[in-house]
Amino acid sequence: MKYYTLIPLLMVVFMQCSVAKTQYNILFILSDNQSYYEMACHGHSELKTPSLDRLAAQSVDFQNCYAPNYCSPSRSVIMTGKYAIRTGVYDTIGGRSIMHKDHETIADIMKRNGYKTSVYGKWHLGFSYPHRPQDRGFEETYVLGGGSIGQLEDYYGNNHHDPVFVHNGKKVFSKGYSTDVLFDNAMKWMEGLEGKPFFCFLSTPAVHGPFESPDGKRGMAALHPMIENLDMNVGRMMKKLDEMGIADKTVVIFASDQGMFDRGAPHLTDRKENSLDAKQHIPFMVRLPGAKAKINQNITGIIDFVPTVLDLCGIERPDGLDGVSLKPLLTGKEDEYPADRTLIIQCPRQRGVRKGVNSSVKTARWRLDGRKLFDKKNDPRLRNDVASQHPEVVQMLSAKYEEYWKSMPDPATTLSRNEIGAPECPDTSLTAMDWYTGAKPWSSGHIKKGRADKLNGAWAVKVVRDGTYTFELCHFPQEANKALNVTSAKIKIGEVEKEQKVEKTAKSAKFTLKLKAGDYDLQTWLSDGPNKDFGALYVYVTKDK
Repeated sequence: MKYYTLIPLLMVVFMQCSVAKTQYNILFILSDNQSYYEMACHGHSELKTPSLDRLAAQSVDFQNCYAPNYCSPSRSVIMTGKYAIRTGVYDTIGGRSIMHKDHETIADIMKRNGYKTSVYGKWHLGFSYPHRPQDRGFEETYVLGGGSIGQLEDYYGNNHHDPVFVHNGKKVFSKGYSTDVLFDNAMKWMEGLEGKPFFCFLSTPAVHGPFESPDGKRGMAALHPMIENLDMNVGRMMKKLDEMGIADKTVVIFASDQGMFDRGAPHLTDRKENSLDAKQHIPFMVRLPGAKAKINQNITGIIDFVPTVLDLCGIERPDGLDGVSLKPLLTGKEDEYPADRTLIIQCPRQRGVRKGVNSSVKTARWRLDGRKLFDKKNDPRLRNDVASQHPEVVQMLSAKYEEYWKSMPDPATTLSRNEIGAPECPDTSLTAMDWYTGAKPWSSGHIKKGRADKLNGAWAVKVVRDGTYTFELCHFPQEANKALNVTSAKIKIGEVEKEQKVEKTAKSAKFTLKLKAGDYDLQTWLSDGPNKDFGALYVYVTKDK
């Protein structure tokens, strides 16, 4: 009889524990190219950033946090919790800014665990199927093309005022300043969730160039107003969380995707310093409801974002992550965090990857950058190479790098292909930002330069299904509505090749090709005279029904 009494009691205890578990919302605000020092609370003498200062004072402010020093590699690390090279992201252009589809994202995991997911602003990890944010776990997407406003993947003629975004796959014309618009839409989305748990990735194009402030300033004169506008929007968002009554259920994380060498430092920067460390040093602060606010000096990385979020939300950590959870540092259990943590960052900034190139091995005290060793403790500005004085440290850190390097996959297995003819996406748009051979155009300025310099290259594509496909070759994007001004066009995909004459007033050259499923190189040629060939910067592909 006593056993029957115990069973209901255990059920009540279990139910109470289940109810007591907090299902945090996650709001991750990521600025672009913002120096660690570009906020008043980190020592900037001119910037006024009251909202970020207040957030830092309410958070664990990780002041020794690092990220890959270029946009796409950093963002692949943020999305996967894995080293950038492991996911196939080596660069920001050249076909190597695309995160391989085999790697699950934090959005995939959160969605699977009952969270509503959204992304606003900059993505920069692939803009064709199956690499778009809506293909990578995000249910609500409101994004810009490419790595910043004005790049080839972005809407033609875009700027920070009334910019065109892509909302769930369709272009929309916004009203207002870019950062304001993104925060407005994120807040509107949160309000419509009716209490459902959410993961929101709010990734601003500020403060990446081109610099353009809300009041119309351009160039470096716009930089500080852009940061202060971002700060104002952070304040608006914090107020909105309070008004919605969810501040005590929401983990707020603020970071930048990379640091900057020559901006914001309270001391005068000179070229004798270690610029790599400065480019990788980022602001990273976490406001966890109920946690004590403090400054933390442990060495940490943006690679820790995924394991930390999963740990805070009680979600099982998948195999294969390279980051570690920062939950012990957030909850006063510092002794559970590895005191001898070694952080490795490598960003090739090219299509291939070579051992040791653009690599940094960091500990709390040491920085091994290639073959140079710096002592952070005794030389905070990292001006003096002390490798010859500490060969045992070089050997120790080199062994750590060797272990990392041996775990990296063959580059051929991580090349991402844009897929054409998939049932999920029968229409595909390609831009020359994803050429994986040849030239590396990325800016809308290359529309003129591409013709003048005869730029060309090939896309890595996967034809998903046998069938007939229409390829539309353009020098300008379709929305520009401008003539090709060429006399002939040519296309080659695998062994299939066609050439045709083109009227100079035509806006595109169309080819119909019968293709077999498979992996191919796709290359095009536009010609406006003898020896004046250049590649089509835009190709639109449709599978015929």
